[in-house]
Amino acid sequence: MRVRVIIAAAAALLAASCSNSAIEGLRQENEALKAENRKLSLALKEYVEQVDYIYKRPRAPKVVKQPPVLFTDMLLCYGGSPNRGELNVWNAERFAPSVSWTDSKGKERWLFDGFLAIEPRLYGRSGEPENVALANEDLGGMAMSGHKEHWQELIDFWMTPGNGFYALEEAVANAAARLGNPPYKRKVVMNLPDAVIHEYFEDLDSRTAYWGSLDGRELDFANPADRAAACRWFIDTMNEKFRAAGFKYIELIGYYVHSEEIPTPTRGWRWGWKRLDQYLPMVADYLHSQGQYLTWIPYREAASYDRTEELGIDYTWMQPNYYWEGDRYPWEGSMKMITDNGISMEFEFDDRLLGSSRPTQEQRRRFSLYIENAKSSGLYGKRSFTYFQDHDTIRRLALSQDPEDAALREEFFSFVAGNPLRRKVVK
Repeated sequence: MRVRVIIAAAAALLAASCSNSAIEGLRQENEALKAENRKLSLALKEYVEQVDYIYKRPRAPKVVKQPPVLFTDMLLCYGGSPNRGELNVWNAERFAPSVSWTDSKGKERWLFDGFLAIEPRLYGRSGEPENVALANEDLGGMAMSGHKEHWQELIDFWMTPGNGFYALEEAVANAAARLGNPPYKRKVVMNLPDAVIHEYFEDLDSRTAYWGSLDGRELDFANPADRAAACRWFIDTMNEKFRAAGFKYIELIGYYVHSEEIPTPTRGWRWGWKRLDQYLPMVADYLHSQGQYLTWIPYREAASYDRTEELGIDYTWMQPNYYWEGDRYPWEGSMKMITDNGISMEFEFDDRLLGSSRPTQEQRRRFSLYIENAKSSGLYGKRSFTYFQDHDTIRRLALSQDPEDAALREEFFSFVAGNPLRRKVVK
């Protein structure tokens, strides 16, 4: 009995010893990992501080050659994706409130003089695949990237009689019948789909030779030259359709880079997935050879907002993002980035501007600061603006009978219609 007790006690001591040894080993390993993590954290902090110092150090504003003044106020018009329902119809009636406006004194005036046709996706298609992405990360990056035939669908949407650019031509012609011909043609810019490297943006194992062929050769988007070739095909196809339409009142002046940042290996998000900087300069060169321009609207402080000249981008309007985020993105910093880099700004608003709810009052306060800062910064009358609208805000504001909406409409539309830069537009 005593022997069994002794053996049991010895076994317990051995187990405890092994357990303590294992625990001590794990503790030491954990301490080593924590020490390594501290080193990595310090290294990362030092790197971030160095980058931050280089990036934010005081510097003189860049002297940037400004593009020609071809328009002053360009409205974003989203259309092409079937899931937009009734808002996927851009007929003359829908365009009319953004083409001209009758002020409180009963005088009809020309309103927006530029229109950007934009669409990041073809969602809810009747055929297969149901969802197609025309921009890098749209639809979560898991939808199929647009093939040649999907790029053609976008062109067809905007170039169908009775819709798109045909309807804009009709709306301007209707206004001209009342006002006389506009002093210059209304300018339009067409969305250029992203030449996404992989057939599925998130899946780096998916195909790169998926888009289609040109001149009997299948393009491979692993090759930047092939991505540029696809864009040239889109530009040529769109330009030819536009010329064939023989529009009198509207002019296609260029194309729009949809991705809201253009990352580099050291700045921005997912450069290895996008690599836009490898082919966009080739696209810019081609557009310039055609007498057209490349345009872009980056989000606040997006990668490459301060190097658009290197990329060949002619017109850049930064999103202040204040309408959405408020004081998280102070105006002082936004306007400094814009003015220091010789670019301009986008106005941002949505349907919360309308009505008299409490959220509306806050959104109106934020929106009013766009007008205020455009004037105080000296941009108003000096550089063009773009205007992001959610859904159908301009038309709803134009037709609203609400007294507060009417006051906002008078202030906002007077700002647009009375832009002093219109006196300098190249005719």
